Amino acid sequence: MKAFILAGGLGTRLRLVTEDIPKAMVEIGGKPALEHLINLCFRHHITDIVIGVHHLSEKIRDYFGDGNTFNVSIKYSYEPQMMGDAGAMKHASALLGQDAFVVLNGDVITNVDLTAMAAFHKEKAGLGTFLVHSTDHPYDSDLVRYDRDFLITEFFRPKPGDAFEPVSKSGTHMFQSSVLDFVPQGTGYSLGKELIPDLLSKKRPLYAYYSDCYSKDMGTPERLTQVQEDYQHGAF
Repeated sequence: MKAFILAGGLGTRLRLVTEDIPKAMVEIGGKPALEHLINLCFRHHITDIVIGVHHLSEKIRDYFGDGNTFNVSIKYSYEPQMMGDAGAMKHASALLGQDAFVVLNGDVITNVDLTAMAAFHKEKAGLGTFLVHSTDHPYDSDLVRYDRDFLITEFFRPKPGDAFEPVSKSGTHMFQSSVLDFVPQGTGYSLGKELIPDLLSKKRPLYAYYSDCYSKDMGTPERLTQVQEDYQHGAF
């Protein structure tokens, strides 16, 4: 299994921090967020890594190089213009090859057991598997409903007054390479707004992997501060 890490975002919600560095290079405990994700991959024997880059990409390349210092092999997929997260996956398809791959958001810090998640993904034999967990901010999260077999039946954004369990999709996904057949070539395409709804409408099997692992978005100043404090307290 390879890893694809989305690290091309502009970091507009963290503008004061990301004016001179990519969002994925913001430090947590003295290391860039991206380094924590690369170390996570290495701990689970995922050593072939593709990083999707755009904004200030040279800062990432200069720090990580070919990955040898971090005991992994890193290749870069540069987007001349932002293509959306699913579009970025399609853009990197030649580097990802024909194997299943894990997709990590560069602004979501997690200590998920990727080995266990990969075993679940293989057992279910679906097109994709999403890490899901309980969320304390459901109204700005992508929520999921799933059946007793963990097959996802609904993917939605709730509105005040709706009845729902606050279980959200996190920033960790696993896909079969054939998922890229559903992504248009050369256009901006969103994973949450376009690809996932399209796959569900076509009855393609997507599964929810529920875990109480640490998984938090650091994309706003408040959430970044929380992640930094969590690290200091040994949460991941």
